[in-house]
Order: sequence, then structure tokens, then C-alpha cells
Amino acid sequence: MKKIFTLLSIVAISFYVQGQTNFTATYDFAESPTNKELGALTGSTNLTISKFSTAGATYISTTNDRYANSGAPTGTLDTNKYVQVTLTPSTGYSLTINSLTVRVQRSGTGPRDIAVRSSADNYTANLPATINPANAALSITPTNVIHYVNDISTGQNGATITPTNITDVDKAVTFRFYFFTSEAATGTFSVDDVVINGTTKSIPLGTIDNIKEKNIFLKNTMVDNTLSFQTKGNASVKVYNANGQLVKSATISAQNANVNVANLPKGNYVVTAELNGETVSQKILKK
Repeated sequence: MKKIFTLLSIVAISFYVQGQTNFTATYDFAESPTNKELGALTGSTNLTISKFSTAGATYISTTNDRYANSGAPTGTLDTNKYVQVTLTPSTGYSLTINSLTVRVQRSGTGPRDIAVRSSADNYTANLPATINPANAALSITPTNVIHYVNDISTGQNGATITPTNITDVDKAVTFRFYFFTSEAATGTFSVDDVVINGTTKSIPLGTIDNIKEKNIFLKNTMVDNTLSFQTKGNASVKVYNANGQLVKSATISAQNANVNVANLPKGNYVVTAELNGETVSQKILKK
């Protein structure tokens, strides 16, 4: 018993509040010459971000503090020609992308159209795009294609991507930027001031990939008054405070799988539940 309390105390002391942590990844391509393709990360430290890279097209340079390329197709989108960047959540964390904004630029004979796709659907569909704030030089054409309205060759702001399918993803997410309908094969294109906003959060124990195989798991980790379990039989539940002290115990069943914790003060706790020798342990926040 002493060993159990010691272990729970260590877990509690190192407890990270279950919830979301915001992050912003910014690529302004203005860093030192050897790292211009690498962005800056603020907020959550529970992810890593890659450098920008090019496939199929020809990377030129980060001259003038932008990521410039040539060789975009003169016809329709070519899935083998793109620039890309990857965000990877740390082990035990999931990733949600809320928005991506990018400043785009073309030469006078460069590509007129841009689409952004992600690895979430194996680069199948263009991600939802808007021009926000409005910019008369850019428009959105079907389906979610960012389009240059005229021959302007200066950098343009407003291209905004709002993914709807990248929520609580526990693996790397790659964004690919496809430039196409170039007016000449030698025309150039670039991205600049790429800003990716999102959140990371820790993945609850018992709710990862093997959730269906478990006999019992805790369904909520942000708790008001009730712990809600899913269980295949009678199970013993114990709740420990941040000092490793047992503050609540109960027995649950498949028919009655809730535990009332309304009397517990707000704060961080560790919940354990045991069924037929299988034990789950989960950190929770009592609101």
C-alpha cells in the first residue's frame, strides 16, 4: 500500500492539468541564412515543427525573406509538385489545427492558383479557404482554390485556411501548398508569413487506440460533479488527491457507472479503477 501511495504521489506532483494548450507556429523566413526555412514556435512545447521543403518544383531561395520556388505546372494541380511543412505532437499528446494563414506571391508569369491540402485525408481534398481580411487581388474559386484576380506580382495577405478534419490527431500532420496554372514554366511563386494556430492536449489513458479492447475506461477528465465510466462489469474506483491521499472510493457496474464527486474541492486528482485484474489510472481536473 505504501508503494502505491508513493507512486500516486509522484504522478500527482508531476501532474499536468488535462486540457488544451494553445500554440502558434510562425514562418517569416527572416532567420539566419542556414535556418530560414525553420519557423518559430510559441505556446505549447508538446509538439515539434519542421522546416519548409519543396517537392517536384525548384526551390530558389529565401531571398527577400520569403520561401521562393519556380516550376509550378502551367495546367491543373499536380499532386507531385508542392511545398510542405509538418507538425508532430509529442508522444502522449494530440494536435488540433484551428487556422493557417499565408502571404502568397507570384512573378508576372507565375501561377495564379493555390490550394492547400493535408495528410489528414492523404491529401485528397483542398482544405476550406477564405480571404480574410478581404483582398481585392485574391478570390476563392471552386473548390477552395485561392486565385489571383489580376497580374499583380507583390505579396498578398488574406489567404486563410480553416481545417475541419484535424482535431485531436495523435500523429504528424503535413500541409502541402500546391501552386498551379502558371503562365510560364519559369514563373516563380513563394509563401511568406505562414502562421499556424492550434492546440495540443494530453491523451487520456484508456481512450487511445485500444479503447475498444478495454474492459473499463474513464470517459471524462474535466469533471464537474460526476465521474463517468464505461465498464463491462463491477469495478472498484478510487480517487486520490495531489498528496496521494485516498479521498473517495466506490464500486461501479455496467448499469451504474457513475461516481458522484460533488463534495470534492476543485483541483487535480488521480482516479484508478480496477476490473478483473485490469487497472486504468487517469489524471482529472475537478472544476
